[in-house]
Amino acid sequence: MDTKTYLQQIERLDRKIQNKFAEIEQLKTMATSISVAQKDINVQTFSDKDRMGSAVSKIVDLESEANEIICEFLEKRSIIIHQIDGISDTNMYHILFNRYVMMKDLGTISVEMGYSFKQVCRIHGNALKEFEHLYGARYLKCV
Repeated sequence: MDTKTYLQQIERLDRKIQNKFAEIEQLKTMATSISVAQKDINVQTFSDKDRMGSAVSKIVDLESEANEIICEFLEKRSIIIHQIDGISDTNMYHILFNRYVMMKDLGTISVEMGYSFKQVCRIHGNALKEFEHLYGARYLKCV
């Protein structure tokens, strides 16, 4: 895993959490619109007799998955913030924190800092090298 991928774990987990909540919301909407099936005597197809129960079960499972991802997110976020805090150069720290923790793009960061986009890209590249120098041994061998 390279340095950018390592730092982008926060954003990826955040998106996974958002997707789980969107799934849960969609299932809840579907569950509230489930109608009671009429019993046809001659119908021989299999259908879920307890659609509401199945929907609720799926919602509970998704909520459990979301909670696991949230725990992973909070743990990784805390570790990465602590590591970024170890960057001594203020500009490098600011760019890494805003890019990977606050999930801002480099264009927005350049405007906020009053630097050119090219300058922010250069500092970002140096910050990634510094981060890798300090912490790379912990994650570069990870697959």
